[in-house]
Amino acid sequence: MPFSKKVIAISGSPRSGFSNRNSFTEKILDLFIEGIDPVHLKKYYPHQMKISYCKACMSCWFKTPGQCAIDDDMKTLKFEIENADVIILASPVYVSGFSAPVKTVLDRCFSMFDPLIINDKEGHCRHKRFKPREQIAVLVSTCGFSEKDNFDQISNHFRALCKDFAWEIGGEVLVPAGALGFVRDAYQKKYELVKKAGREFALNGLVSSATMQKIAEEVITPNEYRQLVNPFFNRLMNRSSE
Repeated sequence: MPFSKKVIAISGSPRSGFSNRNSFTEKILDLFIEGIDPVHLKKYYPHQMKISYCKACMSCWFKTPGQCAIDDDMKTLKFEIENADVIILASPVYVSGFSAPVKTVLDRCFSMFDPLIINDKEGHCRHKRFKPREQIAVLVSTCGFSEKDNFDQISNHFRALCKDFAWEIGGEVLVPAGALGFVRDAYQKKYELVKKAGREFALNGLVSSATMQKIAEEVITPNEYRQLVNPFFNRLMNRSSE
């Protein structure tokens, strides 16, 4: 049965959305979406949009509450985020965190918050949303190293965001050793698991812990991965110097 809730996916790999480039993160995102089978889906590529950095001018708090002073494509994206039932944040791990396009979008969501401080159910200081609604968020991420602990920082950031936005956590789809994604059939079982994760989310609003753990499992040792990937990088470097 198709998933009827409104889904917005933010595809944050700078290589995504182009026919002549390969984005492993977007491949994983698309497999997850395929598993969900949503009726209402909008996917955005922030690196292809005009979205400036937050200027911290506070206009959205004290001059025009809830409205950013910068007139650019973030206006559209903010509307979609505010009105979606499900938000999927897809980003490769860049220097232990979100890619710059995704981080810029998150920073510009500053205008979604009221300046007055509240305490959440754990007693922690938060800003309430100007337009609160029930929403679920999912993190989709890949990394270039083989160890799954490379996701620790982006996972912690995602969970902090869910508290800030009052999002329910729907799951984390984390695939290490991204270079294996371009080796024929190396990740076929993981691809099926990612689609399974989408089906679980569509059914329960949550990806099971068991499925998330299997997707994030390390399939190759760091030494094996180094020996596999470095020759490929050497070929690229030699080609560029010719």
